[in-house]
Amino acid sequence: MSRPADGGTPPPELELPSDFPGLGEDDGNGPFIDHHEVRNVIKALRTSLGALRGETVPNMSATWTGPGTVNQVSYEGNVGPEEAGQWEAASAFGNNIHFAYNAFDPSYALLIEHVEKWANAVEQAIANYERFHQDSSA
Repeated sequence: MSRPADGGTPPPELELPSDFPGLGEDDGNGPFIDHHEVRNVIKALRTSLGALRGETVPNMSATWTGPGTVNQVSYEGNVGPEEAGQWEAASAFGNNIHFAYNAFDPSYALLIEHVEKWANAVEQAIANYERFHQDSSA
């Protein structure tokens, strides 16, 4: 594996398990990819992302949209010295939790955003492949 031109860390090699959804046998030119199955995987992924975003959870308040959602992390994770206590150990613990929250909270939402962008890119790649395959077969 080669390093990127900017000298950064090379991307990790990715080996998908042979039973990965949508991945078929390798005919020497690469594995067969079942586009319908890949779309089903993306649909399931988006359903999971919706649960993390906190989309339309029935019988929940606006500030509590379910466990593990971005809103829950933002609401319950914002703890600092004031909440932990003013004595030295508690205050230091509160500072550590607040520091972790400030690093994690935006990253959590950003992860969801990047996964959605990845899903869009995979769908577009499939659409492009199918369109060009159809055009070249006509």
